[in-house]
Amino acid sequence: MYSLLYIDDEPGLLEIGKIFLEQGGEFTVRCALSGKEALRLLRENRFDAIVSDYQMPEMDGIELLKEIRASYGTVPFILFTGRGREEIVIAAINNGADFYLQKGGEPKAQFAELAHKLRQAIGRKTAESALSDSKKRLADIINFLPDATFAIDTGGNVIAWNRAMVDLTGIPAAKMLGKGNYDYAVALYGERRPMLIDLIFAPDEQFEHDHYLYTRHTATTLTAEAVFNKTGKTGINIWATASGF
Repeated sequence: MYSLLYIDDEPGLLEIGKIFLEQGGEFTVRCALSGKEALRLLRENRFDAIVSDYQMPEMDGIELLKEIRASYGTVPFILFTGRGREEIVIAAINNGADFYLQKGGEPKAQFAELAHKLRQAIGRKTAESALSDSKKRLADIINFLPDATFAIDTGGNVIAWNRAMVDLTGIPAAKMLGKGNYDYAVALYGERRPMLIDLIFAPDEQFEHDHYLYTRHTATTLTAEAVFNKTGKTGINIWATASGF
């Protein structure tokens, strides 16, 4: 069951909304008559999503949204209001509202649409959190591997640089994470050029011949012997393996 915070300065509308949203057993709804009351409830409770009117005394829905984004991050927020001006819609989206819905029409239909948007917003947030957790677990696993290991995303930006890579190159992870433009090659070979990690999906036999002493392909990996000589001193031979996932 999802916990919702519903803010509106019209008690009757809050009551109707609470009845419609709770009748399916999917949501439980706490109500607030103002932005200030909503912020007090947020300090004391955790909510899976927030629904707010726009035009309210003391603090309107956009001002409330800004406060929530500043203090509570990306909790799903839906602006549900009778005010349909374009500038309000733009302000809602620019300040991080997940959806904007206009009041009006038959209550059952409009609250059914609100429930649908809530499911979408909560589902998206859950998926994003799961992906973030998955990336963190992967980064933790990579960080503690005994072999020097790094990873890049599809844009060629470094997303993992483990402790063994720090020991090998002398470059802290904080200085490498997010870097692209073959900065990882500079760290290892002193020049910007593709590496095995860049060739895994686009093999280049001539490049491999010119830059590696030996290469071996499998269905999912590319292994090679190379000379690590970033410092300009006598190089050392290293084995490297790249894999895409």
